[in-house]
Amino acid sequence: MKKSILLFAVALGLLTACNPIKEEKGFNVTNISTDKLLEGATFTQYNAIYDEAGNITGYEEASDGNFIKFNIPSVQSLTIFAKKPDGSEQILLTGKSGGMFNYVPMRGSDPNQTIYFRFVNQNGEEVVASKDFVFQVAADLATEVKLLVSDDGTKVWKWNVNAPDGRVWGNMGSGAGGTYNGADLAFKGGTWWGVTSEEEFLTQGDHCSDGFIGDESMDATMVFCEDGTITCYDADGKQIRKGNFKVTDWNPTAESGKIGTLNTDAGSILWPYEINSGGNKPTWFEIAYLSPSRLILCYPDKGEWNYDGSGWTEGTFWQFYSETDVKGVLTDNDNATWTWDDEDGKQCWGNGGYTGFAYGGASSLTGNSWWGVASDGLAEQISNYGYGLDDGAGATMTFTSDGLITKSSGGKGAFSYDVNNKDDVGGYKEGKTWGRFMTTGDGVLFPVRINAGTTTDEFDIVYFDDNHFVLCYPNYPKGGDNANWMEGTFWRFKKVSK
Repeated sequence: MKKSILLFAVALGLLTACNPIKEEKGFNVTNISTDKLLEGATFTQYNAIYDEAGNITGYEEASDGNFIKFNIPSVQSLTIFAKKPDGSEQILLTGKSGGMFNYVPMRGSDPNQTIYFRFVNQNGEEVVASKDFVFQVAADLATEVKLLVSDDGTKVWKWNVNAPDGRVWGNMGSGAGGTYNGADLAFKGGTWWGVTSEEEFLTQGDHCSDGFIGDESMDATMVFCEDGTITCYDADGKQIRKGNFKVTDWNPTAESGKIGTLNTDAGSILWPYEINSGGNKPTWFEIAYLSPSRLILCYPDKGEWNYDGSGWTEGTFWQFYSETDVKGVLTDNDNATWTWDDEDGKQCWGNGGYTGFAYGGASSLTGNSWWGVASDGLAEQISNYGYGLDDGAGATMTFTSDGLITKSSGGKGAFSYDVNNKDDVGGYKEGKTWGRFMTTGDGVLFPVRINAGTTTDEFDIVYFDDNHFVLCYPNYPKGGDNANWMEGTFWRFKKVSK
C-alpha cells in the first residue's frame, strides 16, 4: 500500500473539483528585478486520477488542482518552492523550467497559497518571483476521527504488546452500570485474563469463528482511513479483513465507562470476537480509551453490562497501539510541551549500544544505555561541548501541529518525520526503527552527539507513547573504524502538558 498516494487520493475524494483554469500573465513579483522571470509563463492545474490500488492513471484539469503543469520559457531551469509556517522552504521541484509539480497544503489551512520561483543569474544574483494559486485542501477532521486516522488521514494500529501485563485481548470486569476507568485500563491494568502472544492466541480456537487467518500475529496491522474504512493485514501485508466504521456518542470527559462508541461492520477489526461467545463478532464497541498512540475497546457480555446494581459483570477488551502518528503524539493534535525524562533519577542523555536503542522499543525507556546523566547533570555537558542554549534541567520544548518547535531556552525550529523510512541513520539498514525524525533550526533539547561533539538534525525514532519520546543516533557509520563499538547517543523526553 502506497500510503502517500492513498492519503492524497482520499483527501481529494472529499473535495469537489471546479472548472479548469489556465493563466498566462498577471504575476506578482517579490522584487522589481524579477519582473521578467515569469513573463510568458503558463500554468494549468490538475487533479490526479487513481486506480483502486492507489496508482495514478491520469490527470484531469481543475481550477484548484494540486498538480500544476508549468512552462517558464524565460529560463532553462529554476527552483520552485512553498514556505513553511516557520519561514523555511519546502522545495517542490528543482532543475527544470517546465514539467509538473505537486503541492498539498496542510489539512484545514487556507486554500489560497503562494508559490515561489527562484532563478540564479550568471552573475550570482538570485531573483525570486511569486504567484498565488487556489489549491484543494482537506477539511479538518472531528477530534475523535483524527485520533483514529491521524492528521494524515490514515493510521496503522497494532496489538499493544506494551499494555499492562502485555494482555492484548481477553476479559475484564465492570462494576454495576458498566463503570470502569479507561485510563486505568491503559496505564495500570485491571483486566482479569488475556493473551500476550501469537502462541497464546493459537490456543483460543474456540473463540475464533473464522479460523486462524493472520490477525492472531503480534505483527498484524489494522489501518483506519478517513473515508470510514478499516482494513486488516496479516504480518506479511496480505489483506485479511475490511469493513466500515463510524464513531458516535463521543464524550471524552467521561470519568468512568465509555467515552464513545465505535460502530463497525461485523468482523472489521483485528480478532473481532467476543470472548466466551462461540465466535460472535460485535458490530459496536465501547471506546474505553483513545489517544494518538492508544486505543482500548470493550464489549459487555452479550452486549449489556449489569445494570441492576448486583455487582461485577464480564466484558471483552482489545488493546491496540500506533507507532505511526508522530505528530499526534508530539502535539496532541494541537500543541504539547515536553521536557527531559529523568524520572527517579534515570539517565535522559548519554550513550549506549546503538542497536540496543534502535531496536529496543519500550525497553529503551529505561535500559540499553552504557553511560548517561539525569537532567541535573546536563549543565556540565552543555558547558563541556560549548553548546549555546540553556537546554538543561527544567528546559522544555513545545511542539505545534503546524510543525514548529519552540524551546524555553529561546531556541526555535521545525520538525518533520517519515515513519515509512525505517532504515537506520548512519548506514545501518536492518530496518527495525520506528522511522526518522528530522528538525531544522535549533532542533530538540541539547541535540549534541556524545563524544562526537556535533549537533544532529536527524534521528532514529526508537519509541513513543502518550507521554514518552525516545530518539537515538549512531556515532559512527556502519563499517567505520569504530563500528565494533556500535556506539549511539540517546535522548529521552516526557510530556509535561496536554
